[in-house]
Amino acid sequence: MSMEKRIVIASLALGLAGLSGAQAAADAERGKILYETRCSACHASSVHQRSARKAKSFGGVRVQVVRWSTEVGGSWSGDEIDDVTLYLNQRYYRFRCPQSVCKANQASLAR
Repeated sequence: MSMEKRIVIASLALGLAGLSGAQAAADAERGKILYETRCSACHASSVHQRSARKAKSFGGVRVQVVRWSTEVGGSWSGDEIDDVTLYLNQRYYRFRCPQSVCKANQASLAR
């Protein structure tokens, strides 16, 4: 099985795990801190604004966050991945955010 398929499967598994139970909404501020601490050294904002984006949905952004978390050590929890995904989505992508992740943050996406 290719690395890309394993990443997609892992991302889907984490996503399904996040749908069960009473999960708190993701925290975009914590996502920003995690992203700036771990990712911004290699990623300028232009990587998110280019026309040839790989992510075409909120789930696609999450797949990329899981992919790069794995590439650089894979130590983020599912909640941290949700936080970083929410931050990136609010900052750059503006895809519709699933209520299972963004419960309390839906109003901020409308800005």
